[in-house]
Amino acid sequence: MAKKKVSFSLAAEIVGDATTGVLVGEFNNWDTRNGVELKKAKDGSLSCSVSLETGQTYQYRYLLDDGRWVNDGNADDYSFVGSYQVDNCVISVPKTVAKKTVKKVAAKPAAKTTKPVAKATKPAAKASKPAAKTTKPAAKAKAASSAK
Repeated sequence: MAKKKVSFSLAAEIVGDATTGVLVGEFNNWDTRNGVELKKAKDGSLSCSVSLETGQTYQYRYLLDDGRWVNDGNADDYSFVGSYQVDNCVISVPKTVAKKTVKKVAAKPAAKTTKPVAKATKPAAKASKPAAKTTKPAAKAKAASSAK
């Protein structure tokens, strides 16, 4: 499956006096020792990025260094966990659609013609007359035989 880099951010109002924290969830089996370390920004917020499988939904929470478990105010949804009496944050990572590479070819403008197409000015040649007969008529056979 494809993965997508997802950014997580916890607002400064939620962070309060905490200075560090970790992101834990289904993507790391809720292992607080191997949670994704949050980086503190100048505005007091904490954030990180994680590569997650596309087309999947994950539950997660933040554990701050002051011992508090807190939720993301911008989660896609929340899921109540009865055994702990808490809401987990939920994020849905959309499936990515493979982008087809399409080459765009600029259309070339039609070539301009500067000269008009030449027209035929001479009429087509006429068929020649039949050839004249050159054979002479044969001498009359009767006249030749009577002269003998």
